Amino acid sequence: MIEVKQGMKTAPQEERETIISYDRQTETWHIYTDEPKHARKYEKYVTKPQRKGYNLAGQLIMLEGDIDKGTVSISKKVRLTEKQKEKQRQVLQKARISHRVNLQTEKININ
Repeated sequence: MIEVKQGMKTAPQEERETIISYDRQTETWHIYTDEPKHARKYEKYVTKPQRKGYNLAGQLIMLEGDIDKGTVSISKKVRLTEKQKEKQRQVLQKARISHRVNLQTEKININ
């Protein structure tokens, strides 16, 4: 059964926490978070929610539940150098141009 709380106040930033634990016997991850950003991120992975909390605007701000047979991974944010950013821009620009050409070709073939 899911306990849903409406009209909750968001915890102060210095008090927010996210706890993720693993039960080896059941191969289940358990998550508790009162960090709204994490609650929204993990909501789609929680198969058995136990508690959800919403603020007055109806936004999810707290979540507790299990992630069955899932995998949890944590990674560093990638920091690109200016040279790497420029290379990414060029690759993206080429892809956009190629996509436009393909769309125009499809239009011509349809007509």
